[in-house]
Amino acid sequence: MSKKTVWIFVIILAVIVVLFGLTILGALWLAAGERVEVRSGSVLEINLSLDMPELPRSAPLARLFAPGEVSLIELDTVLREASRDRRITAVYLKILPLGMSWAQIEEVRDMLKEFRKSQKKVHAYLAFDIAQERELYLAAAADEIMINPESNLLINGLVAEISFYKRMMNKLKIEPQFIMFKEFKNPENYTRETMTPEIRSMLEGVLQDIQDRFVQAVTADRKLEPAVLHNVMSHVLTSATEAQKLGLIDATGYEDEIHQKLMAGDGEDKEYRPISAQRYLKAVRGSRTGKHRVALIGGLGLILSGSGEEAWGTALGGDSLSSQLREIRRDKSVKGVLFRVDSPGGSAVGSDKIWREIGLLEKAGKPVVVSMSGVAGSGGYYISMGASRIVAHPSTITGSIGVLFSKFSLKGLYEDWLGITTDKIKLAPHADIFSEVHALTPEQMDQIRKSMENTYNDFVRKAAEGRKTTFGEFEPKAHGRIYTGSQAKALGLVDEMGGFTVAVKALKKELKIPENESLELVLYPKPKSLWRSLLEGDLVYMVQPRPSMESVLFGTLKQFEKPSISLLTLPFRID
Repeated sequence: MSKKTVWIFVIILAVIVVLFGLTILGALWLAAGERVEVRSGSVLEINLSLDMPELPRSAPLARLFAPGEVSLIELDTVLREASRDRRITAVYLKILPLGMSWAQIEEVRDMLKEFRKSQKKVHAYLAFDIAQERELYLAAAADEIMINPESNLLINGLVAEISFYKRMMNKLKIEPQFIMFKEFKNPENYTRETMTPEIRSMLEGVLQDIQDRFVQAVTADRKLEPAVLHNVMSHVLTSATEAQKLGLIDATGYEDEIHQKLMAGDGEDKEYRPISAQRYLKAVRGSRTGKHRVALIGGLGLILSGSGEEAWGTALGGDSLSSQLREIRRDKSVKGVLFRVDSPGGSAVGSDKIWREIGLLEKAGKPVVVSMSGVAGSGGYYISMGASRIVAHPSTITGSIGVLFSKFSLKGLYEDWLGITTDKIKLAPHADIFSEVHALTPEQMDQIRKSMENTYNDFVRKAAEGRKTTFGEFEPKAHGRIYTGSQAKALGLVDEMGGFTVAVKALKKELKIPENESLELVLYPKPKSLWRSLLEGDLVYMVQPRPSMESVLFGTLKQFEKPSISLLTLPFRID
């Protein structure tokens, strides 16, 4: 090895050691906490953009690599404490392009409206080029809305799009083989060029329900006639000046003007005194305590059968979550469980493992209340249906009670396009059933269909038992169909409308705890120590780019290319 190579190796090693040391120091500082002073006349600053995690990160290194992050549950604590804190005079809500689900926005709207009951104002600022329905929906919950003079509103109605791949499959000579239970479960986007009538009618119903609620909420908040908003939706862009004339916003202006308006003090001492939500949380952390201990745990992300990924909350494992639920069941100090679900489903086996543990908690006298967030469909509904109570937002995507099988035969692609031939030896008639160059025979399709029917019937039976009805009464509500939370409540798939606060009240009722008594929420998985986080290799994982829900979904779908029976909600986004 040359001297140059040795020096390069030494320099790289030194850089790694320095970064490692800085990470440890930062994590130690994080673990030790910081004394935060809340000055009189402070303004609570909340910056919302992209997505927001449901629960706090359990690993200290995860929190270190997400500075300033506040989870949805923590935001509830922040706003409740600020509403009764005399040092906090107002909230400044800065809204950037949102990646939050409609249900999450409804949760934050409820929090803001509860805060406003304290007679303290919420000032919203739309601080980017083009604000759309999601941003206006959130901002409308504030007392006042300001927008940059050069910004525009794009309030043009909701749309849902699904891509279809039949022509691509034909060109590549790939044969997709899908079986579904039942007609609403899948858009058949690998075998069709347009939506089926069933999928179209289902999505139209979902879109209309959410859009109607958006119009009703915004016009009520802004004291407008619905016709005003419907007229805006018939155009493309609405300028900031025009939006102000219509009453959609209160003013156009700049951030410093909001700061000027919210200054505290007199004379030369007059100043703007901001405190971020993350810093304020440090000042009030630990305030949600009580003599009644309940577990707070999340069913977040795509469901796998084995271990999940806890740090970023993008995938959950049937084994991992089941183990945590068993720990809760054995902890005699924990009286009940608040189960926050945000999952499109996934593995049937992983979902069933979690469902089993929820049932065992109920039998052990520890009631479980589910709080559904953006989506709790298919496997996400499966893990929820055994709970004592299910609480959902009006725009939560739920249901999708059905089963999907998928397989692709790549024989045409390999042989005709790539010139790859395959030879094989098999010792049983169906040994090659899941080979990527084998198309299923009618006999094999029939056997798989029978297995899927058993899974579907078992899913419906368990859901009917959880909802305290019969298979015959419940089955017509299944068929793989998705619903909004409000639609699901009308059909009896969920019990109440609301978010985290409503779920807490429901759990108190199940535990026969007076409403004025507080609960101590014990987060699971329990927060790791710094050293445990380092020993488990979190540092290596954290330096990787943060995965999006979409990348995890489509990356993990590779496991479904190997034929399996899955409980997965139709992937689509409402814009």
